[in-house]
Amino acid sequence: MPVRAIHGPGRPRGARSGLTRGRIVTAARSVFSELGYDATTFQTVASRADLTRPAVNHYFASKQLLYRAVLEEAEALVDHAVDQAKMQTDLIGQLSSFVLSIAQLDQDDRTTAAFVVTAVLDAERHPELRDLVGGVSVSTRDFLAGALTAAVERGELTTSVEVSALGELLLAVLWGIGFYVAFVGDRDQSAAVIANVHALLEHQLWQLR
Repeated sequence: MPVRAIHGPGRPRGARSGLTRGRIVTAARSVFSELGYDATTFQTVASRADLTRPAVNHYFASKQLLYRAVLEEAEALVDHAVDQAKMQTDLIGQLSSFVLSIAQLDQDDRTTAAFVVTAVLDAERHPELRDLVGGVSVSTRDFLAGALTAAVERGELTTSVEVSALGELLLAVLWGIGFYVAFVGDRDQSAAVIANVHALLEHQLWQLR
C-alpha cells in the first residue's frame, strides 16, 4: 500500500500556497506604501491580509525578504514600461509612453504607484535597502540616457547640457509625476496632468515669447 505524504497542520500547498503568498505581497505593498519600511510590521501585514502572523512568517522569514518580494513586482512593472516605451521610434513617443505607463500603475491598485515612489525614499533612509531599490531607479535612468543619446545621434534632439544632466532632470520630473499620481491627484486630475505633460513635450501646451 503506497504511503501518503503527510503535511504539517495548516501548511499551504500548490495553488493555494501561491494565492496566499500573493495576498501577503499585496497587503505588504499597501502597508509599505502607507507606513514606510520602518513602521511596517509583520502583524500589520498579517492583519491587512486577513492572516495570522505565523502564516506570514511561513512565507517570509524577515521583513527585508518581504520587501524584496514587493519590490520585484514593482521592478517588473517599471521594466515593462521601459519595454513599451522602447517600441516607439521617436523621443517624444518614448517619453510619453513611459509617463503614461507609470501613471497607469494605479489603475487597479493605487498602492503600486505609491510603493514605487516610497521605495526610492526608503532607500535613502536605509543603506541596506539601497542596492535592492536601485533597480527601479537604474532601469529608469538607463532608459532615459539611452533614449536621449539616440535622439541626439539621430539629430532629433539638440541640447546645450550634458545628456546625463538632462536625464537627471527628466528622472526628477517622472518621480514627481509618480508622487502626484500616487498621493495627490484623483484619477481625473492625474489623467489631466498626463495629457498636459504630453502636450508640453509636443510644444503644444504653451508658447513663450
